[in-house]
Amino acid sequence: MSNIRKPYAQTVAAVRSGVVASLIQALISLDSELKNSLPAGQYAMKLKAPEGIENLISFNGGTRGAVLKFVSCEAMSDTLSGSRGAFIPYPTGGGFSKALKAFQSCAGAVSKAMSFVPEKDDKEGIEKKTRLLLTAALRGVSEIYNYDHWVKVKSAAIPAGTIAVLIVENPEISGTITIENKKMTFTPGADLKTANAVLEFASIDTCYGVLTGQVAAMAELGSGKVMLKGRLPMIQGLFPLLDRFGELMK
Repeated sequence: MSNIRKPYAQTVAAVRSGVVASLIQALISLDSELKNSLPAGQYAMKLKAPEGIENLISFNGGTRGAVLKFVSCEAMSDTLSGSRGAFIPYPTGGGFSKALKAFQSCAGAVSKAMSFVPEKDDKEGIEKKTRLLLTAALRGVSEIYNYDHWVKVKSAAIPAGTIAVLIVENPEISGTITIENKKMTFTPGADLKTANAVLEFASIDTCYGVLTGQVAAMAELGSGKVMLKGRLPMIQGLFPLLDRFGELMK
C-alpha cells in the first residue's frame, strides 16, 4: 500500500470519529457493567469537525446534550487517538454534563477493549473482540468510501445495493453495508433475504484471525472458511477500502 497517496486529514478524522461512535454503541450493548455505570436519562454527544464531519452518539435514545466541536480535522484525529487536540464543548439542551461524563467513560472503555488481546482459550474474550473488530472494520470502510476520493476511484465499480457480513457459527455477529447515491453506510445486523451480496465467515475464530491479520482472507477463501455469495463485484470492491482502513488505523 506504499504507492497509495497519503490520506487527507478529513479522511482520517471521518474514519476515527465514525469508528469511535460505532464502537461506543456496540460496547454499551455488550458490556452491562459499562451501561449501568452511565448517567441515567436520555442524552447524546455529537462529535463535529470541519468538512461536514458529524457523528452522533446516542445514550438511551437521546438526540441532544453536548457537542464537541473540534477546531480542525487534525485536532479531532489527535484527540480520538489519545493525543491532545483543541475542541470546544457546548450544550445543545439538557444533559450536557451527563453527555460529557458518558462519552469520557465510554471512550476510555473503547480504548481499553480495543487494546485487549484475549488468550487463545478465552472464547468469551475472542467473541467480544471479534464483534468490536467487525464493527470497526465495516464502519471504517464506509467512511473511507465517503471521504477518501482517491481510494473511492479504485472501488468505483461497487454497484448500488447491500452487502451482508456475518459469522455462520454465530449470525448475531453481523453487519450490513449499504451503497446508495454514491454513499456508503454501515448498520449493525444483517438480513440475508434482502442482501445483494454476502460475505460469510465460517466461525468466530476465522473472522478473528482475518481481522487481526493472523490469517489471509484469500487463503481462507480457498479452504471454504470464508465464502462470497451473490454479486461478487460488490464484495471485491471492498478490498481496497479494507487495505486503506488497515493503513489508517496503524
